[in-house]
Formats: sequence, C-alpha cells, structure tokens
Amino acid sequence: MEIIIVGLNHKSSDIIHREEVSKKILTKELRNGFILDIKRLFNEEIGKQLIQECAVISTCNRAEFIFAVSANSSGGNKNTDYALIIKNIIIKHLFGDDSGSEELQNMFYTYKNFEAVLHFFKVASSLDSMIIGEPQILGQIKESYNEACEFKNTGLILNKLFHKSFYCAKRVRTETKIAAAPVSISYAAVELAKKIFNDISNKKVLLLGIGEMGKIAAKHFIKQGVSEIFITNRTREKAVKLAEELDGYDSKTIVDFSEYYKILTVADIVLCSTGADSYIIKYEDIQPIIKMRKQRPIFFIDISVPRNIDPEINKISNVYLFDIDDIGKIIENNLDVRQQEADFAEKLIDEEVEDFINWKNSLNAVPIIVNLRNKVNGILSAELCKYINGKDENLEAIVNSITNKILHEPITKIKRSGVDFNGLNLMEAAKILFDLDINLSSGTSQKNKTIEKEAFSAKDCETGGDDADNATDGHFYNNKIIQLNK
Repeated sequence: MEIIIVGLNHKSSDIIHREEVSKKILTKELRNGFILDIKRLFNEEIGKQLIQECAVISTCNRAEFIFAVSANSSGGNKNTDYALIIKNIIIKHLFGDDSGSEELQNMFYTYKNFEAVLHFFKVASSLDSMIIGEPQILGQIKESYNEACEFKNTGLILNKLFHKSFYCAKRVRTETKIAAAPVSISYAAVELAKKIFNDISNKKVLLLGIGEMGKIAAKHFIKQGVSEIFITNRTREKAVKLAEELDGYDSKTIVDFSEYYKILTVADIVLCSTGADSYIIKYEDIQPIIKMRKQRPIFFIDISVPRNIDPEINKISNVYLFDIDDIGKIIENNLDVRQQEADFAEKLIDEEVEDFINWKNSLNAVPIIVNLRNKVNGILSAELCKYINGKDENLEAIVNSITNKILHEPITKIKRSGVDFNGLNLMEAAKILFDLDINLSSGTSQKNKTIEKEAFSAKDCETGGDDADNATDGHFYNNKIIQLNK
C-alpha cells in the first residue's frame, strides 16, 4: 500500500491559485464529491480500483489530498508512478484546459510513502505552517479526519496515519517550546494594527465574520485595551455567542449582517474572516464610505481565503488593506525562537515517522501470522477433540494457550521480518514450511480478502483528541488481537 499526498500551499502557490482551489472544495460536500470524482477518473485511467482510502485537508494556506493506494495489489504495477497520475488528474479536474501549464505543475507537490508521512507529521506539528508553532492546524487536521470518517473514506492506513500525527504533534507541543512565543495570524494582525495606529485603545473594531482566527483576534484586541468591538455574522447566533464569550460585551455590540456597512463609517479597524466565496467589500462600496468618514483612515485586515475584500480598495486614499499573505511577510522576523525549537522538533518527528513506517511495513507479516495461528489452532482443536470428545468447556482456552506458546518465537521473528524487506525470505520460508496459501506480493490470501478492511475497528475512527494516539496498534481477527511492534 502506497501513501500519496498531492497538494499546494503558501510556499508553492500564490493566493490567487489557492483561492481557485479553495472554492472547489469549500464545503465538506464539495470535498467529498471532489474525492469521488478523482477516484473515478483514476480508476478509469488505470483500469483498476486501486485507491482504497482518501482524505482532504483544506485550510487558508493549503489544500492537500491524501491517498492510500494498493500499488502492489493484484493488478497493480509497482513501477507505475501513481502519485504523478493522481497529481495530473487533480490539476486537470481543477483547472481544465490549463492543467498542462508548467506553472500549475510546479505549484502542486507530491510526496510518497516515507516522504509523505514525514511531510504530514510536519504539517500536523505546525512545522510547515506560515507561522511555525501555530496551534490551529492540528484542530483543522482533526476536523478533516472526522470528515473523512463521516464519509467512510478512511481505513487501516489513514486511520493510523492521522492518529499517529496527533500523537506526534502532541509530543512536539509538550516537549519543545515551539509554541511559547505568542505568534499567530490573529496576533500578528493585532500587532499590525498597533503599528498603523500606534495606540489602538481608543479605536473602534468591526469583526466581519466569526472564523476561529477572528475570535482569537477579538481577544487580542481586548488585551490591547480596545473597548468598542462590533460583531457581525451571517448567523446571528454565532455573533451572540462570541459577544457572551468576550467579558464586558453584550448584545449592543452585535450588528445585523445586512447593515454592517453602516459601521464602516465609524470603525477604524475591520477584521474580515468569513466563509464567503467572493468579495463582500468592493471598491465601489468604500468610495462613498471614505467620503462620509471625512478622509479618516480605515484599516482592513482580510484573513479569509478566498479573499473577501477587493484588493482594488488599496488604491483609495486613507484606506489600508492587508491580506493573509501580507501578514505572513510581516511576521517572518518574529520566528527566531520557534525556528530554533523546530530543529529539535524535527528529531522528535523523525522518531515518530520511523515508528509509523515500521508499523506499516509490519503489515506484510499479518497474513502469515493469521494463517499460521489458524492452522495450528485447527490442528490442535481437531487432535484434542479425539481425546476429550469436544466436551471440555475450557477447550478453546487450552488450544489458544498452547498455540501461543508454540508460536511465540516464530511469530516474533516473522513480525520483525515484516519490518525488514530482507526478511521476505523468512516469510516465504514460513509459507512453504507450513503450506500456507498466501500471496506475499499482495499481502492477501483467498481466505483473508477482508483483512485490511477489518483490521481497524470502527471505534478507532472517532473524534481526534489529544488521546487519539492511544488508538490500538492491533489487528482484529475472530475477536482476537494480534499486536504489532509491541
């Protein structure tokens, strides 16, 4: 099974192209539909249904598509570059006739297997974020995982990959000081406002939309002494909830979304963070507003992707607009401490990547172990029944106990051989010695075609919390658990 990641982010792509992608996968229904289309197009191109699992991560700074592909299964060609095929299908599906352009090809990156796991763990641990150490990305990945589970798009490999990434991120967060310095998009936006106005304690702030970063920014503004914050959102209930969370603020701060433009005449700072897929503040809207303000400056911060404020308004006198990429450039100088901690964090990530890869490789041994246990179990049961007439209520326990004692050492060595490619000879030897009907190239026997589907129980595909790393490393067969790498 190959793990493949195809995506683009703030390093590989400009905001314009990220917007185009974001619009195509803006809702969970769109994301699931997109994945279904990619799987269908891939199957048509390959002629086989090889994509087994998939998930989508969509944030303001990245869109990544994660796949588990049965590259070595029956009908699969190990020499085929499935990552490149998937990448080309995604680009063509997103950009149509322009998909062959060198610019688009360079914007999308691909990672496979070890490199894919390393990249994914770095993303979860916020080492690949615009701001190293920011905490939002982990929550966004957990939401992506829950969504993939909701649509039943994950299985053995991606379940483990996500759970392991949560654990890896937890280690980085607790064992390093990577998140010690108070740097985030929201924090940077407030600091930028302070640089523009010097003192913002007497400024009026309008929160246009209530995204997670908008909520955090509101609290930062309050810490800086801002006493007047207006809140508007398409869903009024969310605006009310935020007002309740902000100590000292009440329903008077809430503005109907249809009337937020009235506040533009008095607000000094406008923080925009909505889920709209187009501009909600346009050039022609601001021209009359600035006249009503008698040329008093107004500062817009657009942290939405797609952008919600027309960049053309920057051409209007006394109007200052910064988008998320502008903020990213401004805060680069504030990351020295986090960069130093990132070097140590990478060592922790390397450990977790190696552990995951060993686990993944050990899956090669699972069919051998299952069939070997079943065969020995069957022989013991049949022979013992001859002497006790099958009436002993402890027969199953006795058989399992003897099987465990006989096979302890062989299974231990077989599991280790599954991690080491050179150990394939040992697995082949076990197959011959015990006459096991298993195709090692596919990792599947005729009797165990559903091995991978049943290997991870449904309860392991749940909300990813800090304890998600405690998910079992076991495989479930006949209500027994075979522990790997324990």
